[in-house]
Amino acid sequence: MICTNCGTQFEDGAFCPNCGTPAAAPAPAPAPAPQAAPQYNYAPQPQAVYSAAPGAATGNPEEEKSCLITGILAAAFSCTFFLSFLGIVFGPMGLSKAKNYLNTYGTYPVKVRIGKYLSIGGLAMGIFMTVYFAIYLIAILAGIASNIR
Repeated sequence: MICTNCGTQFEDGAFCPNCGTPAAAPAPAPAPAPQAAPQYNYAPQPQAVYSAAPGAATGNPEEEKSCLITGILAAAFSCTFFLSFLGIVFGPMGLSKAKNYLNTYGTYPVKVRIGKYLSIGGLAMGIFMTVYFAIYLIAILAGIASNIR
């Protein structure tokens, strides 16, 4: 405590040890006034609704499926040894279908996107495997021709 008369600081007691002034009881802290819950003037904002413009085409599940199947065929045939040239055939077909879908509907759904990527991979792998097969075939024919002589 601090004496109100002389300013001496002392431990709790009834009187100041320096001047003998009775120690004033510490005033209790006033209880905080209960606060009312804050009032917010909150109105939910309207959420934007995204949809196709009126009259716009919304997509065609059959064309999406066709793009995906063409991409799968391109990738599957490109991985075969004897039919890898079909990857070169189906790859551009799948890319063309994906491009036409984008031009018609203005979006790439998941199936069309996957079909496009499979078509690209099928085309690249088809070219590689066809060249590899051609070199392999030439080597076999050269070996056969050298044994005939």
